[in-house]
Amino acid sequence: MSVSVANGIYPASESDRETNPGASLANYKIVHFGDVVYNSMRMWQGAVDASRYDGIVSPAYVVARPNSEVYARFFARLLRQPMLLKQYQQVSQGNSKDTQVLKFDDFASIGISMPASENEQRQIGGFFDRLDSLITLHQRKYCGVASWMLGVALVRLGSESDGAFGEMKHVLR
Repeated sequence: MSVSVANGIYPASESDRETNPGASLANYKIVHFGDVVYNSMRMWQGAVDASRYDGIVSPAYVVARPNSEVYARFFARLLRQPMLLKQYQQVSQGNSKDTQVLKFDDFASIGISMPASENEQRQIGGFFDRLDSLITLHQRKYCGVASWMLGVALVRLGSESDGAFGEMKHVLR
């Protein structure tokens, strides 16, 4: 599995990048459903998520298991808050952004505020999950409308220019 800023945790088979774990998986870390995994070199960008899968990750990732009072999906979302991203960058070690590493002990020393009740965490997490789904739905609708409008515009341009695309005088004033 991999962890990215844009996609959270996802199976390596869904990656555009070629992954080659090498001959041995001996040093790979085991991840269980609900574990919080972060990319130690990209944590300051928000490369963290709660796993929805059982699997393995590269030794470069940090795997942590939330205690029983913590709802992992809520916790992972909380960990991507801009205020915390700045703190990760401050406690990460390295000379430049591209070489900074957030070690687990430094990560664990950061104080956070969150609801004590797992039920409340689930409600908040569920709200944001539904909000994300709604945003995704509207983005898809927007992309569909934008594609349709582009198609109409191209057909119209084609008819106005006798089918010859590329006549900028019909597009620009």
